[in-house]
Amino acid sequence: MDVSIKRDAGMLKISIDGKLYSPLSFKSFRPNPTNVSEFYNAGIRLFSVLSSGIINALGVPYSHYGESWIGDNEYDFSAIDRQMDMFIANAPDAYFAPMFQLDTRPWYLKSHPGLPNSFTHLSQVAHDEEWRHAAAEYLKAAVRHCEEKYGDKIYGYFILGGMTTEWFSLHDKEAPHPIKEAAYRKYLNDEAAHLPTTEENERRGNVFLSESEENVRTARRFHCETVTDLVLYFASEAQSVIKHKKLLGCYYGYLMHLGGEFLFYSGHLGYEKLFLSPDIDMISSPSDYHYRGIDDPSAFMVTKRTLDLHNKLYFLEFDHITHVAPSRVSEPCDDPNGNAHILEIPGADSKCKDEAESLNLMYRDYVLCYGNGAALWWFDMFDGWFRSERMMASIRRMVSLHDELSSRSKESVAEVAVFAEGESMYNVRRSSGLGDESLIKMQRTLAEMGAPYDLYSISDIDDKIIANYKLLIILNSYDISEQKLETLRNLQNNGAVVLWLYAPGYAHHGKCSIDNISKVVGMNIEVSDDSLGAYLYSGTSVSSSLAAPYFSVNDPTSRSIALFEDAAVAIATSSDAKNIYAAVPYINSDVVADILDKLGIFRYSRDKRLYTYVNRGAIGTYNATGSDASLYVRDDGKYVDVLFGDEFYAKNGVINLPLREINAFLLIKE
Repeated sequence: MDVSIKRDAGMLKISIDGKLYSPLSFKSFRPNPTNVSEFYNAGIRLFSVLSSGIINALGVPYSHYGESWIGDNEYDFSAIDRQMDMFIANAPDAYFAPMFQLDTRPWYLKSHPGLPNSFTHLSQVAHDEEWRHAAAEYLKAAVRHCEEKYGDKIYGYFILGGMTTEWFSLHDKEAPHPIKEAAYRKYLNDEAAHLPTTEENERRGNVFLSESEENVRTARRFHCETVTDLVLYFASEAQSVIKHKKLLGCYYGYLMHLGGEFLFYSGHLGYEKLFLSPDIDMISSPSDYHYRGIDDPSAFMVTKRTLDLHNKLYFLEFDHITHVAPSRVSEPCDDPNGNAHILEIPGADSKCKDEAESLNLMYRDYVLCYGNGAALWWFDMFDGWFRSERMMASIRRMVSLHDELSSRSKESVAEVAVFAEGESMYNVRRSSGLGDESLIKMQRTLAEMGAPYDLYSISDIDDKIIANYKLLIILNSYDISEQKLETLRNLQNNGAVVLWLYAPGYAHHGKCSIDNISKVVGMNIEVSDDSLGAYLYSGTSVSSSLAAPYFSVNDPTSRSIALFEDAAVAIATSSDAKNIYAAVPYINSDVVADILDKLGIFRYSRDKRLYTYVNRGAIGTYNATGSDASLYVRDDGKYVDVLFGDEFYAKNGVINLPLREINAFLLIKE
């Protein structure tokens, strides 16, 4: 069986024995003949099969099919077989991706007293060689079993671990532990080294760590590399069995979503090493929880274009709580009286209020994925989340559209490239809130600016890769290398403009210097310990809640775009207009839209709540304005919304989109 990832008309798809499969899939904690057959009959041919005996964070089993890792080198694969046989019986022509959870089991923890639970304290057990070996042996045994019994039905595997199976190191919060401490000493080749205390990690103050806090910075890098390297260790072990003949994936790299202190202690900041590894083929994450409301644009948690650039498939997981999702479910438990455990679904009090809202979110995330060439799976978490005739008909329509539009190009038409990174955040104080400002809030700005953009990691700055963009936005590169700067200067010489936010280069090699920012942006930048207040742009005041340092432009050769209330320049251009600098980590979409217009970058929307998802072959849009909206297009003529068959005519470059029940559109020009 030959399985690989192939690019077809600009979109990555799964090739199985030469046949291309659109990357649309199904997953559930409670798979059963009903929901499996529902999705199979809707056209889904790729299914995830979660095998786990672990109790999840909600206090119920991840899977009702039971445990397969039952003791030291003891396995009961009948739990896997029962589930696989059920899937195959109800989806006979489909292909499957078993998911194996590698966390410490209760029996393992009982036989290893004092060992942390990997589900809750991943970084503290990650260096325990005995557990790593035992978990890897289980993984390889499970994969070998599946290959021998179901190999011609399996397209890939997912490795799961840590809190919520997403490789989060959640409850340890970077705190020291003897196992981790010993590994840290080895990491530094220093027997006197020690991990920072909780007090040192949580110390408040300036946004950036001081030079005297080098141990905090180094330990954070070690903490994140610990999680990254653990996942890659298991990936390498799995590849020793499948030998790259099947795909391998995991959940990881939630840079654009993780907020507050969680961004730092989750262990995801070292994601680039994993994204670029030849042992990983697929990455998944839910859609960003910050942008899920009915008026929101939706967003990816990861630097999606990095994955696409390196031929990695990205699955967005649609796990919204739909209007038909149960607010509570009855779960079997060990109660001697036979009473069931009643599980209250978190967030059920804010689930979709009706079918129209559920469908709007489903179609919105679909056009987000289609416009960006992303894969998508629907997560029927505890069964029944999509159980309505109209919702399943919508899924059937979405699946069929991938076939109908297979020959249309999904190549990017973005003129804007955006760059984010994890490693610069090693220099940032955990309590700062900088990730919220520079990454999470900027997702809304990017969605509202009306122009398509490609989101990369800083490692992708290469003059061959990004040569055709007009505007490059650098979100959070606080320790940028001279090599990357030289590449950006070359691109500027060829016409590109760079928009720098907040503190580019400020913490170079861990040493904070205002001169570094001035050098990077080509303007004289000043620093203050006193807040400069909100900045003003076209009568709008935009503030930040960050602590010091505070930056401003003081350069007579620059031209101001927005001002602080005390008249300090917040955003300015150099005389050659190749550098634009924003002295704050977050700027609103009005400022960016003005920059785009001055650079001649085409904007499909001028309304902040008319969100667009555009590729070479289609224009996806979601109208959250509450009224009719104007969509701007490059060419006049007839456009068909292939979601519902409605026809529209562009005149003078404008299409009027009416307010309707379902306000997602996927427009194809005839």
